[in-house]
Amino acid sequence: MAFNFTFPKLDESVLENGMRLILLPDHEQEGLVAAVQFPFGRFCDPVLKEGLTEMAIALVQKGTDNCPFDQFSEKLEFSGASVFAEVGEEHTGLGIRMLSKSKDELIPLFLDMLLNPRMDRHEFDRIKKEMITSLQAETIEPSIIANRHFFVELAGKDHPAGRFHSIEATRSLKLDEVKKYYSEYVGPQNAIFVVAGDFDLEEFKEKYLSILTLWKTECKGRSCFAPAVASSKTAFRLIDKSDTTQTTLVIGHSMPGELVKERTAIALANYILGGGNFSSRLMTSIRSKVGHTYGISSQIAAERTFGAFTISTSTQNSQLRQMIDAVLEQLRDFCLNGVTTEELENAKRFAIGNMTFQLEGIGNIAEKLLWLRFYDYGNEYIEHFDQRIEKITLENINNTIKEYFSPDKLIIAAVGKKTEIVNQLSGLGTIKQFHFRDKV
Repeated sequence: MAFNFTFPKLDESVLENGMRLILLPDHEQEGLVAAVQFPFGRFCDPVLKEGLTEMAIALVQKGTDNCPFDQFSEKLEFSGASVFAEVGEEHTGLGIRMLSKSKDELIPLFLDMLLNPRMDRHEFDRIKKEMITSLQAETIEPSIIANRHFFVELAGKDHPAGRFHSIEATRSLKLDEVKKYYSEYVGPQNAIFVVAGDFDLEEFKEKYLSILTLWKTECKGRSCFAPAVASSKTAFRLIDKSDTTQTTLVIGHSMPGELVKERTAIALANYILGGGNFSSRLMTSIRSKVGHTYGISSQIAAERTFGAFTISTSTQNSQLRQMIDAVLEQLRDFCLNGVTTEELENAKRFAIGNMTFQLEGIGNIAEKLLWLRFYDYGNEYIEHFDQRIEKITLENINNTIKEYFSPDKLIIAAVGKKTEIVNQLSGLGTIKQFHFRDKV
């Protein structure tokens, strides 16, 4: 598949305060995106204060010292603009989308939001209630319960990936703590600021460069990059939830993070196994042929160095053992025999085509630039994406599978009705048993 992409000409610099500024004028569209990314995320939440990052980022969007939330939201609404945020495990982004004709009003408003957030108590109380309501719903959701038990077993409760938001932690959050956290973590040092769309480069610099350069907030908080872990044991967790007729399963093991050199080959291998929806092996063999489930997929979670491989599905309680055996059979065959030339070529075509779609629109290009710079990649990482994909041979990918995927030392978390499934698990090893309301 042909792939031809070159980033438009960028004006990129690192300011004296440590901020990387990327300006990307594009006059073909009437829109504009301004977004900033900071090197902190959920993994920076203090112990017993999980949710602090999300609270701070939610609250910062509720007006400024100079513009209360009602006025703030009206200005956005009447301009057809929107503020957006993404809180990841190791990075956090804040941005604004707007029509270019509104930029003279909205870019200063966005900068004011970042530098002078209102942090209103009324909004703080409202957000806290919303977070608690959301967490209450999550405590009974089988897929979330299974994932949490998997990551606790994989990484341990002292690892950032093994700690989760709780109702108790959220209730304990105080406004002063949120303000302090924001002041310590949100600043220009190692932040990446992208402006992309219909604007004049020199005009932007004249109006706003001094504001960005004079942003002197010293970040006292450190970046929180979780260390890699190794799957050193086989473990089975049974979480009793007696009101369900289905068992939800998460099966997997550790995996290296984004920066490992085989990362692209790992992604292709995962697509073939279970990431490719109906074309994947797991869907073909277990859903279509055996019929034990409506859906099954595999995922790779990859932070900077920490990563995990998981297979997720659900099945009728009475079919749990058949499901586990079928998944393990497919994983053993995958690891022992690798993939075929046809499977690899199909995965390559998908990867290249999917990247093409990911680069449509100036907003997506801005997002890709933030991602590239966070991992210290140059533009060629995307521009030569097809070449990197095509270089992966059948031998490369099958060696990668043998090195990083394994049918042994698996962690299995199953959420279902104990009385209907526990007898099916004999021979799988020691089973740790929990109730779904137990604290993880």
